Amino acid sequence: MATLIVIGILSSVFIFGLKTGIGCGFSKTGWKAVGVLCLLYFVIALVAGYFMDAIDVTSFMSSPLAAAIHITLALFLLAGGIVTMKKWHAGCDVSNKTFLILVFPCPVCMAALLVSCVALSTVVDLSGIAIGALVGIVFVISILVTTFVMKNLSKITAKLHINFSGTPDTLGAVMVFIGLFYLVAAIMIPAYINASTARSSIPSSFGTPELIVLAGVAALIVFGAALTAAADRSREKASKTE
Repeated sequence: MATLIVIGILSSVFIFGLKTGIGCGFSKTGWKAVGVLCLLYFVIALVAGYFMDAIDVTSFMSSPLAAAIHITLALFLLAGGIVTMKKWHAGCDVSNKTFLILVFPCPVCMAALLVSCVALSTVVDLSGIAIGALVGIVFVISILVTTFVMKNLSKITAKLHINFSGTPDTLGAVMVFIGLFYLVAAIMIPAYINASTARSSIPSSFGTPELIVLAGVAALIVFGAALTAAADRSREKASKTE
């Protein structure tokens, strides 16, 4: 059971690294810059592991400050994504600037690393630095793998006989999608934590908070699919007019 818990926590760390990897993959960022980002995130993970016992993560995640951070990041991502798509259709590529919103360390990612360190400390008997190093390694692997896949996505899809090429338009759509996710998270996370705290001692396998989370995730998936389809149609129309 402990092994499964560790795998689950590290899998969530890997998923959080996808945001940075996607931003690097769909932009023109070189591998040297990606390496610097990986080193930066690894150091942040080490710091999170060292200070994990000094911060009350649950109280912070349910506080108005956490919600304000989520909303601010969401607005930046939404604005950056829309600008990226509009400028690309106008013949200007600004992805080498707007992608920074995705890849730079944000309070949400740092909180995710801290939460992961705290969760791992409950199931493994390691020092804080060692736990931080483990989390950092998984996060770095996620960035490197995602960046490689995104940079070679057109080649991969070509082998599968799928016509796809990652453009700044795609990056903009991804930024909008992640921005919406952060916006929904700003509402759901504090509500879920408060609901879990106020829940009675009688165990419940599935309740209203779980339904809210699932509904939000489903809505984001549907919107993301629709947004991607709209971007593809827009590219097709633009190519036909040329």
